[in-house]
Amino acid sequence: MNHPDLAFEIDPQRLLLEGMETGALPDLKPLELAREYAQELAQGSGGENQIVRWWHSPGGFYYEFKQFPAAFYGRSGLVQGQYLTPQEAQVLVWDALTRADKDQADLTLFYTANLMQSDQDFFMVYTLGQMRIERGEARYALPLFMRLKLPQYLLVLFRSNDEYLVFKLPQGQPVLLQIRA
Repeated sequence: MNHPDLAFEIDPQRLLLEGMETGALPDLKPLELAREYAQELAQGSGGENQIVRWWHSPGGFYYEFKQFPAAFYGRSGLVQGQYLTPQEAQVLVWDALTRADKDQADLTLFYTANLMQSDQDFFMVYTLGQMRIERGEARYALPLFMRLKLPQYLLVLFRSNDEYLVFKLPQGQPVLLQIRA
């Protein structure tokens, strides 16, 4: 049984954001073994919408983007999701937008299946080095996917049809790039 304090997480988002800014995609090959392990741990319940698929089980949690599988997240350990009403999901989105501004948290919202074709499809705000970067258009519409990264936890919201599922994932031990496949 996994203990929450011993949970590991694999999160290449920082590498992907740096790559987006420099124009060079990062080499995620060193993370492949950890990624496969995280996928295996998460096999159980799951779901998908137009842009992302996810799995969760008592052993872990994993999501990946359908059109861009390099954008993924995985963690070991017990995770529990919670279904929200549309009103509760709306409050969560409003709170995330406020936290991103007030707490300088990293926030990603995808509103449409077009991902990043126009500014209305997405909103991202994050800090790289000392620079705060904002892309897309912040809207109060309910997204297909939301990711709010705070120092203590990661909050992930998925919308599938008219269902909203949120996971609050405590900070795990990161998988180091030095771990080679």
